[in-house]
Amino acid sequence: MVDNTISKTIKKAVAIGSLLTISTSITACSLTNKSDDKSTNNTKTTAKDQTKFANGEKKPNVIYIILDDIGFSDLGCYGSEIRTPNIDQLAANGLRYNNFNTCPFSSATRASLLTGRENNSVGMGQVANVSLEADRPNLQGSITPEAGTVAEMLQDKGFSTFAVGKWHAAPTNTVTPAGPFKYWPLAKGFDKYYGFMDGETDQYNPQLVNGNEVVQAPKTEGYNLNEDLLAHAKQYITDQVSLYPDQPFFMNYAFGTGHSPQQVPKNYIDSYKGVYDKGWDAVRQDRFNKEKQLGIIPSNATLTTSDPTVKPWNSLSEDQKKLYARFMENYAGYITQADEEVGKLISYLKEVGQYDNTMIVLLGGDNGATKDGGPDGTDSFIGAMSAGRNPSAKDLMAKYNYIGSSEMQALYPKGWAQVSNTPFQNYKGSVYQGALRNGLIISWPKGIKDKGSIRSQYVHVTDITPTVLDVLKFEAPKVLKGVTQMPMYGTSIASTFDNAKAPEIRDTAITYNAPNRAIYNKGWKAIATHKNGTSFDNDKWELYNVSEDYSESKNVADKYPDKLKELQKLFMSEAEKYKILPLKELSPRDMGYVKKGSAADRSTFKYYPGVGHINVSAAPPINANSFTITVPVTRDNTSTSGVLAAMGDNMGGYTFYVKDNKLVFLYNKFETISKITSNIDVPVGKSELKFDFKRTSMASGTGTLYINGQNVGQGEIQTTAQVTLEGLDIGKDTLLPVSKDYKDLGEFPFTGKFDYVQFNITKFVPNNQNGAKKQ
Repeated sequence: MVDNTISKTIKKAVAIGSLLTISTSITACSLTNKSDDKSTNNTKTTAKDQTKFANGEKKPNVIYIILDDIGFSDLGCYGSEIRTPNIDQLAANGLRYNNFNTCPFSSATRASLLTGRENNSVGMGQVANVSLEADRPNLQGSITPEAGTVAEMLQDKGFSTFAVGKWHAAPTNTVTPAGPFKYWPLAKGFDKYYGFMDGETDQYNPQLVNGNEVVQAPKTEGYNLNEDLLAHAKQYITDQVSLYPDQPFFMNYAFGTGHSPQQVPKNYIDSYKGVYDKGWDAVRQDRFNKEKQLGIIPSNATLTTSDPTVKPWNSLSEDQKKLYARFMENYAGYITQADEEVGKLISYLKEVGQYDNTMIVLLGGDNGATKDGGPDGTDSFIGAMSAGRNPSAKDLMAKYNYIGSSEMQALYPKGWAQVSNTPFQNYKGSVYQGALRNGLIISWPKGIKDKGSIRSQYVHVTDITPTVLDVLKFEAPKVLKGVTQMPMYGTSIASTFDNAKAPEIRDTAITYNAPNRAIYNKGWKAIATHKNGTSFDNDKWELYNVSEDYSESKNVADKYPDKLKELQKLFMSEAEKYKILPLKELSPRDMGYVKKGSAADRSTFKYYPGVGHINVSAAPPINANSFTITVPVTRDNTSTSGVLAAMGDNMGGYTFYVKDNKLVFLYNKFETISKITSNIDVPVGKSELKFDFKRTSMASGTGTLYINGQNVGQGEIQTTAQVTLEGLDIGKDTLLPVSKDYKDLGEFPFTGKFDYVQFNITKFVPNNQNGAKKQ
């Protein structure tokens, strides 16, 4: 628990909104090193010996700081008008890399960062929400034990290890109060963890885990997640340096900023008022000019052609301009708030005498900025992704004052994402540099002397952990926790610390984001665009000479056909090496797949009073099936009321509750409400309450309420494949309420007694006259 002193850092931040990016693509980023890895077994020495250099000096602490869905140009020191003075100062005291490459999606990058290995080979070929059977080894949604994390390696060498913030490296179907925990942070080498397990969460009402325990956020007035994460990070450091000052630590500090929902207190948003009135075309050009001025891109770099689906700013209506500018003010404020937390962390390291000997590796994004906000922005990425719901600018204008609050899961229009990715083309999820190129800052006052300089060697996210091991004078173990380890695919970039002209570290990197793919080799890059349902042999290929064309602006495939053939052949050999073959398209069924043996792999679910919060991926799979909810209850009197079961938030979900003596089932489909209320009162005393849903299509069905077997209400319910990322509660509705009916009643816990809440799932078979078939 954070003590009162630390808790006081959680100040005002009133506002309010959660999600992840579930892609419809398979991600891969892999590399070939110039030199073979020669891993050896751990040296049998004491922890004290291992945490000091030969001259007796304490080895440095190491902190990874990861920003989320941030484009290459979004930090001040990379050309942005967004205020990031603390990160800029970190760069001034260290090095900036302008040729740092990640994977197209979050989970893949995090797996590669933590292990130093190619993401498909460790089992993270997609986001962690996609966890398939063992016959798809690259799609396990987890990190295999054969790829130990940097935390496990350093823990084994005597380091203390901490993680705060986003994890998204464990199958989300394991995020339950009962686990299983083998892919959670504590099982992956961290002594302590506090944060959120999924791809995103509401900044004011987050779904949190402390260690292996699902917990609720503090009920502090003005609570904000970024401030809460900092409080825990400082507490971990305080305890460490107070009790074991000679023992170094490793910390993985992962922000939710700037992933959707883009939420930040209003004062941060207002501080950017008017800055973006000039529009995205002008701001993109300004950033491009600033990047050249700073030297962060080559002087001969070209600004790529604007996305034709992004409307020119001067063609927009005044209301559109006002709305879109507000979305960007919100995003900029979100980043500035994260920068302040970075500054507080650095200040605290200085206060406790740890800054000079701490190596900080800051990733200015785990992939590029996202286009998922669509042309107008959105109030719910889940809505856009699962239901094709794209509110118009007119609809969003009605929510203008909610942008940045928990009343809205804001995500900016893709016109601003294009600005974030300046000077590159395309967005997160693609295989172009708009998805893969991020900022990288490394600061280590004791170890880096060439402060404020820029490095241009090709670097991949898998190179970070090998660099840390190199700096610490550790070798990657051949065996860890009794498990034989796969080779370290990354290569140390420590040679670049004091030598701007150090030789290139690697020459090859492969990316597979089904159905598209790319291969980089010695300054050339080939990209294949695939059309679903066609042969991969028919893919259209592009070729870029990125040693001369920094931004991938000129396709030279017709000019150099032999070079293209060479890269195509290289792609296939690398794909075989990294378990990418056979090439496959990811089907919609894969996205909603219920893995055998997971918490959701049943037809009957019986939850008892007091069970903790359950991730949506582990909850009963009602959104594609027919189902019943049955609850035996006892009402003491006519005022007994409350929620029996609820999953979701104010943007979407379902809830089953008693209020004003009536039984109610409500389905919130992105603020389209389907509600059935009983036509009689729920009796005082014992009774059986039941809701039965007979699905008639993937988008709707008939719902019926029963009290003691009597039909007391019926109606049509509109549904969608996924309506929420906020999980299931039993006996209450924590975090954000699904229904406005009890918005002002807190968690609205059921005040009577209930024996259990039972779900029965019946598989829906389309085009079946009966509408359902027993699972």
